[in-house]
Amino acid sequence: MNKKLKIFLLLIQMFGIGLSLYYRKFLLTVAVVLMLIYNLYVFFKWKKIKMKNNFILRSFIASDIILFCFFILIFRMIQIQLFDSNNYKEAINKQINVERREGGERGNIYDSKGKGLAYSINMYELSVDPKRFIKSLEAPEALKELVSKKYIRDNYRPLLNTINKLGKEERVYKRLNRNIDDVEKKEIEEILEKYNIKGKNIIFLSGRKERRYYKPDQYFFLVGNIGFKKGTEKEGIFGIELFYENYLKGDKISRIIPSIRSLGIGLPTSSARTKVNLDGMNIHLTVDNDLQYILNDEMEKQFKKTNSEEAYAVLMDPNNGKILATSFFRKNKKNVANPIFQSQVEPGSIFKPLVIAAALQEKKIRRNTNFDIGNGTITKYKHTIRESSRSVKGILTTEEILKKSSNVGMVLIGDKFTNEEFDSYLERFGLYDKTGVDYPYEKKPRRESVKRWNGLKKSTMSFGQGIAVTPIQMITAFSAVINGGVMYQPYIVDKITDRDGLVVRRNLPIQKGKIITEAVSKEMRAMMELAVLEGTVKKAHVDDYRIGGKTGTAQYSEHGRYVKHEYLSSVMGFFPVEKPQYILLAMFFKPQGDVLYDKYGGTAAAPVLGEVVKRVTKIKNIYSQKIENIRVQGKRSLRSIENNDELVIMPDLKGLSAREVIEIFKGSDIEVELTGTGVVQSQSVEPQKELIDIKKIKIKLN
Repeated sequence: MNKKLKIFLLLIQMFGIGLSLYYRKFLLTVAVVLMLIYNLYVFFKWKKIKMKNNFILRSFIASDIILFCFFILIFRMIQIQLFDSNNYKEAINKQINVERREGGERGNIYDSKGKGLAYSINMYELSVDPKRFIKSLEAPEALKELVSKKYIRDNYRPLLNTINKLGKEERVYKRLNRNIDDVEKKEIEEILEKYNIKGKNIIFLSGRKERRYYKPDQYFFLVGNIGFKKGTEKEGIFGIELFYENYLKGDKISRIIPSIRSLGIGLPTSSARTKVNLDGMNIHLTVDNDLQYILNDEMEKQFKKTNSEEAYAVLMDPNNGKILATSFFRKNKKNVANPIFQSQVEPGSIFKPLVIAAALQEKKIRRNTNFDIGNGTITKYKHTIRESSRSVKGILTTEEILKKSSNVGMVLIGDKFTNEEFDSYLERFGLYDKTGVDYPYEKKPRRESVKRWNGLKKSTMSFGQGIAVTPIQMITAFSAVINGGVMYQPYIVDKITDRDGLVVRRNLPIQKGKIITEAVSKEMRAMMELAVLEGTVKKAHVDDYRIGGKTGTAQYSEHGRYVKHEYLSSVMGFFPVEKPQYILLAMFFKPQGDVLYDKYGGTAAAPVLGEVVKRVTKIKNIYSQKIENIRVQGKRSLRSIENNDELVIMPDLKGLSAREVIEIFKGSDIEVELTGTGVVQSQSVEPQKELIDIKKIKIKLN
């Protein structure tokens, strides 16, 4: 070959190397470099060869051709190993790698005693691959046994014909049963193993998790449920399931496992790492299942009896804000909002104790302060406010205003506040903000500036109209009236634990302020006890138990106008009076009755309080506060009604109410002189002293 041509070829190749490097075409660089090496070798080799023997020449040419092919092979290997390696790896991974998504179980929800209210269970789907089924001799026999044992609810012969037909059409899937539990799964696997088709994906099981709820009719509006909100994973969409979603949901991971794709079997050499525990946390509620059952049962009875549109109730511990039970019934099943937390209502007369407590706290009134309500009407800003009962008229004390639920009396008490003072107490009672309860979408009240109040606003609010609050706000504020004056934030979840029982979060009582003093709270409890004994809450009275309460009958408003003879009837009650452990709010929306009185709170709602007290005191072993019912019988002697023993000594009256003292001496010839209000502080005749020749006893109340 011409020397100049050789040099030209070598220069061209060197130029090609530089150009490919400049444009970063490295595969081309490798090709040109290999060509350059090959050419240098050939040129150098043939320069030394001087032989003319044809055989030797042909041998050298053949060797050069082989060397050229070898260089092509080297080039191809470099291309595969270095430049196209990722593409080939990806192709291999697609052939053998299987992506498996794994997730932990959703956490459970329990009541305060560990009763499961929401939990996940394993369910399985039994399926067949018709294409593989028709190729197996044992599969038809296995199918026959599964049908005979009712694991498949089809007739064997028609089902077999269907599967054979699908197999000939090369179908690969048919569902046989979608609701197989753990026990059935084990028995089915034994049958498949018996016929040697287990694990061959001919007849096979696939698992899933299902959420189950304990007594959804009682707990649905509190516990909530799960569903598809976004994506393909179920999540909490309502109630506690939604509010604590981040705790309840399990962690999710995705693993790539080398497998035999056709069988879904992992290769022995594969390895995968995962978290030790992917499960969600468990939620423990403050709700007591026993109390829930009682409240729900009594509310359902009264809901049906009154033929109400809706009925809802909440039972709470007033000393810490724990919600112990809730109940909710409505005729319209389409609405899933929980009105206890998400609806605003005009509370009516159950609001009155808040106003009276504020007035006592500010020393604007006393328990025995007199108010002249005249004929039971009062005109304010050209608007006449009337009593709900025509019998309420004349001079009433504060105690009687509460006992008889006087609207006019409440207007007169409200007049002792300035608008700013009244508004300040509404704020302190938490009626202008959310309570902070751990339930989703709690409704925030709308606050109207004092400057925008019309002249009638304060007057109507004083007896619970013209102000809208949620039931949870109302019971929270009322709790502060009876528990010594402390506002607590209500809560439903007591603690959150992991699957090993380790507490990861605990909700503790949160004090939100001191509203009234212990002394004022004690007076309010005593006055509301009289409302049960002698006032509008009589139908809640339970013999031998001290119960306090207040009923409410708020007019129902629609489109800004009150609807005639349609009410929201309610009762707020607590027990025991001396140290309340339970507070109950029960509301009935649009109760119906043969007479108007049947729609009022005292008739429609108060009986629920009495029945709940009877049953709760029994299961919780709350003993009677009954005092020994001692009366004076005949001349100067006392007789015990319970055991008929003759007694002639003075009983210890300290701590008893005026009513209890009068009851003891009822029918005797001993004159009893009472002074003051409240409970007995002192008595003129010492306890255990003989009553012979005693004609008068002086009792001081405080």
